Amino acid sequence: MKSRSYSEQTIKQLFGLTAARCCFPTCRKRVVYPATELSGPTVTGDIAHIRAFSDGGPRADSSLDGKSRNKFENLLLLCAACHRLVDGQPEEYPDEILAAMKERHLDWVNSRLEREMSDIKFDELEVVCKKIISTSLADSSQMIAVPPEEKLTINGLSPRSAKKIQMGLMQAPQVASYLANMATYVDADFPRRLIAGFRAEYDKHWSNGLRGDALFLLIELFAAGGVQDFERHAAGLAVVSHLFQICDLFETVP
Repeated sequence: MKSRSYSEQTIKQLFGLTAARCCFPTCRKRVVYPATELSGPTVTGDIAHIRAFSDGGPRADSSLDGKSRNKFENLLLLCAACHRLVDGQPEEYPDEILAAMKERHLDWVNSRLEREMSDIKFDELEVVCKKIISTSLADSSQMIAVPPEEKLTINGLSPRSAKKIQMGLMQAPQVASYLANMATYVDADFPRRLIAGFRAEYDKHWSNGLRGDALFLLIELFAAGGVQDFERHAAGLAVVSHLFQICDLFETVP
């Protein structure tokens, strides 16, 4: 019997890349609400299947094996109402329509991040960095920008991740200025502590066998603090992209 279960990586990928919003273009409401003083976080969305989970479900494809049915590529994040709609009217929403809907939503998320990227200030960078900074120190790094092309290849990153990094590098001068300001006036070891915080998270996922886009996404979401706020996410992406370029947070060219 097939199991309707998803790996932790797949769930983070689905909720992270969609900004935890319904992918239906006229909806896009939040489907995750953060914890409050009285209650824990609440998920109001559904993980929907583009091609049905069961052989008798909407948009069924019997040639697709059980494992493939639960992969990110076949999943769509929807609110409960939109999920009922697309499954209740599969002729109106065949698999190719839902796949295109998902791609348009991912493009919309990126456009929102890019819009917020241009407005990043020290305040947003401070919120991100102070959540990550470690009490440990990373090994010294040259902190000199290097062309990212070879590094992208070495780390097996796809054009989607490369586009995110290029987007984040729009604010590389601002991030560099912030780190220099913190090192000069607050803590001379601030940049090394920040890198150490990232490396601890990176090494944890690396030791679990994650590589490529999956690893980059988890580091990106780690920097964003797990929140679905575009401003915070953009600031986190800017920091990750800058560190990708200037230090060995990711694997370096031999």
